[in-house]
Amino acid sequence: MFEFNFKRALAVAERDLRRFRRNTKLLIPMVMMPIIYLVILGKSMGGDLHDLPVAIVVQDRGEASVAVQSRLQTLAQSRQLFRLASEPDPATAVRALRQGLYKAVVIVPPGFSESYARGEPASLGVVVDNTDNTAAGVIAAEVQRAFLGGSGDDTQTLAIRPPTINVERVDVYGHKEFMQYLVPGVIALALFFVAMLAGGIILVDDRARGIHEGYFVTPLSALDLVLGLSMSAITLSALIGGTVLVSAILIARLSIIGGIETIALTAACVLLLSLGLILFMFTLMARVSNPLTPRALFGILNVLTFFPSGALYPTESYPTWLTTLSMLFPMRYAVHALRNLLLKGVGFQSVLPDFLAMAGFALLMLVLASTLFKRTL
Repeated sequence: MFEFNFKRALAVAERDLRRFRRNTKLLIPMVMMPIIYLVILGKSMGGDLHDLPVAIVVQDRGEASVAVQSRLQTLAQSRQLFRLASEPDPATAVRALRQGLYKAVVIVPPGFSESYARGEPASLGVVVDNTDNTAAGVIAAEVQRAFLGGSGDDTQTLAIRPPTINVERVDVYGHKEFMQYLVPGVIALALFFVAMLAGGIILVDDRARGIHEGYFVTPLSALDLVLGLSMSAITLSALIGGTVLVSAILIARLSIIGGIETIALTAACVLLLSLGLILFMFTLMARVSNPLTPRALFGILNVLTFFPSGALYPTESYPTWLTTLSMLFPMRYAVHALRNLLLKGVGFQSVLPDFLAMAGFALLMLVLASTLFKRTL
C-alpha cells in the first residue's frame, strides 16, 4: 500500500505537467491575478480624495465672510480636494445634497462677520452627506483645519485664529454605521456571483457535456438561446438578490425612507444589474468550451468589476485611468443608485442616469452575446 518508486511518481508528474502545457492560456490568469489585485486594490482603497463637490451658502457680506470664501477657494485650488459651487440659500443647498449633487454644504450664517469683529466665537456650519462617512469625515476635518490658524500664504484673507471660528458639523442623515454603507456593495457582489455561476461556469459546463447539442437540431436562433438562458439566470438572480437584500437590510438595520417607491426602484436596479452582468458573462463565454476558463477568470473579473465600483471606498479617490475603468461596468452605477435609494430615499430622477447607464450596458451586451454566441461544439 505504501510502496514508493520515484521513477513512477516522476512519470505521473510529467504526464500531469503535459496537461498544463496543452492549456497554456490558463497559466496567464494565474500570473495576472495577483498583479491585477495589487494594482486595482492599491489604487482603489485608501487613496487621497479629490474633486469632492461642495456647495457654499453665504448669508453674510462682511469682511470675515469674504475671508472664509477665499480660504476655501485656496484649499480647493491648492489641493484640488473640493469642487466648489455656490447656492442661494441653505434649503436649496441641502435639498441638492440629498439628491446626491454635493458631498457637503458650507454655510456662512447672518451676523458671522459681526461676531468675528467683536472677538466672539463665530459659527460656520458644515452639513455633510454622512452616508459616505469617509468623504464626510475628510471634508469636516479639512474645513476645521483650514480655520485653526492664519498661517496661510494668501495675504488677502484674515488671520483666523482659534477659537474665533467654530466649525459645526451636521450629519444630514443622522447616525449611519459603516455596515449600512456596505449594503449596496454586498447586493452587487451577490449578483456578480450569480452571473458568474449561471452565465459563466454552468454555461460552459453544459456546453462541454454536450447539453447544448439538443439546441442545434431546432430552429432556435442565437438570440433565442441568449434570451432564454438570460431569463433563467435572471430568475435565479432575483431570488438570490432578493434574499440578500432583505437579509442585509435586517442585519444592518436600515430603514426604508422612501417607502414603496424606494422598494420598487431598488427591485428595478437589481434586475438591471443582473441582466447586464449575466449578458456580460454570456458575451465573454460565448465561444468558450474549456470548463476551466470561467473558473480561472473568476478572480480577475471580480477585482475588475467590483472593487473599482465604489462599494468599499469613494470613487473620488481614484486616478483617472481607474475612474475610466469603473465607468465601463454597471457595478459602479448600481452601487451608486442603491446607496442613494436605500440610505437616502431619493426619487426616480436622481437614479435615472444610473438606470440609463445600466440599461445601455445590458443592451450592448445583448447585441454582442447574440452575435458571438456559439451554436456549434
